[in-house]
Amino acid sequence: METKEDIIDYLQSIDMGIGFQDLNEHVISKNACIFCGACISLCPRIGVRDNKPVLLDSDPECSMCFKYCARTYFPEEMFEQDLFNGNIPKDFLIGHYQKIIAAKSTNKEILMVAQNGGVVTTLLIHALNTGLIDGVLLADRDENWVPKPTVVRTPEEIMLVAGSIYTMTPTLLSYSDAINKYKLKKLAFVGMPCQIQAVRKIQLWPPLSEEYGKFSLIIGLYCTSNYSYDLMEKLVQEKLKIEMRDVKKFDISRGQFIVYTKNGQYWQVPIQETKKYNWSSCQYCKDYTAEFADISVGSVGKPEGSWNSVIIRTDIGKKLFDDAVTSKKMIVANNVNLSKIKEEAMKKKSKIKKLDEKVFSAMKFLKISDLEIRTYAILVSLGNADLPMLNRVMKLEKEVIDNTLDSLVKRKWVKSTDGFYKPINPTKVIKDEIYKFKKDIRRNIERIKKEAMVDLETLFEQNNLMYVRYEEYFDQILYKEIL
Repeated sequence: METKEDIIDYLQSIDMGIGFQDLNEHVISKNACIFCGACISLCPRIGVRDNKPVLLDSDPECSMCFKYCARTYFPEEMFEQDLFNGNIPKDFLIGHYQKIIAAKSTNKEILMVAQNGGVVTTLLIHALNTGLIDGVLLADRDENWVPKPTVVRTPEEIMLVAGSIYTMTPTLLSYSDAINKYKLKKLAFVGMPCQIQAVRKIQLWPPLSEEYGKFSLIIGLYCTSNYSYDLMEKLVQEKLKIEMRDVKKFDISRGQFIVYTKNGQYWQVPIQETKKYNWSSCQYCKDYTAEFADISVGSVGKPEGSWNSVIIRTDIGKKLFDDAVTSKKMIVANNVNLSKIKEEAMKKKSKIKKLDEKVFSAMKFLKISDLEIRTYAILVSLGNADLPMLNRVMKLEKEVIDNTLDSLVKRKWVKSTDGFYKPINPTKVIKDEIYKFKKDIRRNIERIKKEAMVDLETLFEQNNLMYVRYEEYFDQILYKEIL
């Protein structure tokens, strides 16, 4: 495992010869970009076009955009050790945590504008008032619910942007403003699980300033998937015939996407009907509860009414939460339905993409079974899984899966650590298999030439040479030289 110092050295290096082209090739063009805004905020040569980062100027290949991207290398083990000190237990489905509890704000004004129990708003205001932070990177929106990143610095500003938008927002786009415009030293970030991976890397080594822009608090939101703005335009405006400026609030509850309007009415749409508006990269994310946040907040598993379920993870998160409760800013309850949270986390972790049949056809020459290919592809989709997870996904007997995994480990397609299986990079796997395939072909060719061709040729000449025209004879000599 890399040490913290190793990763800082990696983030600091500027001579890797990696630039925006690599980011575009391996992330953006693969529809894996989460549009967090990190690369755009960190580099003045990168802009936005059609909700995607684009290069606007010459590329110095400083590698900053690539290294700080939420979708490139994220050393989980190192961050787990750094954040949780090796003594906070880890649950495979929801990550490391110290306590899971229900909470709600005691401030009626916050409850009127916030989502569910107003926990995020309350914690941010308390962090601001106690000096833990002096600004927050948040997602705001205009009157038509078009998302926009913002920096807020007062309790009043936090109140104004309370509530969930449910549209992918490049929240980190405002990071450079927090440093260059507002000169903020201690920042909080509120965002999606995927975005937090970029924030943790920036927190480890802030690339824009040694004095400003250091993250002191990271709050994550439960997330099944997020939406593009098409959801607002095509579903809300075109299908439901609701003007965006008339919308008061959006919510997701009990399998329904709910639209509340300012006149007190509301509409419900089954979540299944909204999936076509999901952001493209959400299909690759396996983190439901924001496992690398200081505190994770959501509505799943909460009691009835205006509450949030809260997962307290780090010591920083615990200290802030406990202080807010002691200061009577929030009340708490223990009746959280943990199984509900784990059920949603399992759904997200077990998402897979099925392989096209052409893949199975192309691989048949490698002497590998369809089940082995399928198992490997499922691990590539899951990233990391144990036998119970694979059993749930594949719906096969554990013994069959176990034998298949053993075979894949022996072939060096998969590695096993502490009961969990991870796929080895397919580029290396296929390259090694092609090398073995070529080696086998060459060996078989030599065997055919030595053990079959000579005897068959002798037999042919003994019985048929008188029938061979002289042109064919010379061709035969040429064929021998080629072989």
